[in-house]
Amino acid sequence: MKLMSFSGAFMLLRKSVLDKIGLLDETFFMYGEDIDLSYRITKAGYKNYYFPETKIIHYKGESTKKSSVNYVVVFYKAMSIFAQKHFSQSNAAFFSFLINIAIYLRAGIALMNRLFSILLLPIIDAAFIYGGYTIIKTYWELYVKQLHYPEHYMLLVVPGYVLVWIFAAYLNGGYDKPLRISRVVRGILSGTIFILVVYALLNETYRFSRALILMNTAWACLITALIRYTLNAAGIKGFALAADVKKKLIVVADAVDAKRILSLLQLSGSNTTFVGYVDSGVTQDGELKNFRLGTLTQLNEIITIYQVDEVIFSSHSLSSQQIIENMGALRNRQVEYKIAPPESLFIIGSNSINDNGDLYLVDVNTLHSPSNRRKKRFFDIFSAFGILFCYPFLWLLFKKNQNVFVNSIAVLLKENMGSNQY
Repeated sequence: MKLMSFSGAFMLLRKSVLDKIGLLDETFFMYGEDIDLSYRITKAGYKNYYFPETKIIHYKGESTKKSSVNYVVVFYKAMSIFAQKHFSQSNAAFFSFLINIAIYLRAGIALMNRLFSILLLPIIDAAFIYGGYTIIKTYWELYVKQLHYPEHYMLLVVPGYVLVWIFAAYLNGGYDKPLRISRVVRGILSGTIFILVVYALLNETYRFSRALILMNTAWACLITALIRYTLNAAGIKGFALAADVKKKLIVVADAVDAKRILSLLQLSGSNTTFVGYVDSGVTQDGELKNFRLGTLTQLNEIITIYQVDEVIFSSHSLSSQQIIENMGALRNRQVEYKIAPPESLFIIGSNSINDNGDLYLVDVNTLHSPSNRRKKRFFDIFSAFGILFCYPFLWLLFKKNQNVFVNSIAVLLKENMGSNQY
């Protein structure tokens, strides 16, 4: 039996067919339910048709990014459910075996890639900070103090300093994308304050050199800034500095809605340069008169002349069909697209299912912000460790005590602070 499967994002079918074959199977969590439905339609004697003459806008992959472990596990689990449901018992077992192997392989690769991307810059920072500390310490003990620090100083104490600096930089957003040098410097300085406070409380035996701490604070600030400038200058993806990702942006809307969108961009604090708006209507507005770049028919030329990086379409001023047609016409250009819904406080859009797109919204200190996600993740970790530590006592309080243990482990193994859990 030949199966033509459709995307659940856009399918049309008669109610009588659903009455006969049933609705979407809730056993499927996120993926696979559209494949299952298409297969059941075919098995019931109906035909699936693909109609290429219509278009929709689908922000594919917004629920779970393809590069995440979540995507791998959820997607392949859906395939396993499909095999168990529609294949014979022996075939289903074989396919489930292969699918489970694929889950572990893909999840392992995805996890390693993610860990590599997360840990690469902190490891580079730590290596250069430690190397500089070694050179400064050697010069200090040979030519200034004429003394010799104990062997465990460089083996235990200095790595502890480096870890404090890296962790403090992380807490201050020093590794959030796009990179901001001010944040990593602020983190290193706050880490130094913590080190000096602890240093002051130690016994004289364990106080090695306050001067070395301060000198290497300066070195750490200098080298981390230099590393980021170098990576940014090399054009390596993912290491752009915030100051260098300021995009030229235009709005396609009538004058009234263009003003609304411009206000939203200003309130959101977006790191963009507003070039002007492309008029989609006839409404005139004196305040934006000097920002009117032309009409919708001139959009292609406007993008070329002003070297535009991003286009925001107003769904209030334009129909979905107009937006789709203009996106299609500009398909081969290196331009990002976003849509501003009517009467909303956000602008949506993403150019890749592997990366998070920029989301412009009014700052209301949401949980989505990196700093709040970090705080929540640390709370989760400390809570899970606390529960595991007290588990020998807590198991008496819970009827299903094994769930407490398993759920605590699941929290600790959660993929990362920014992953979407459903």
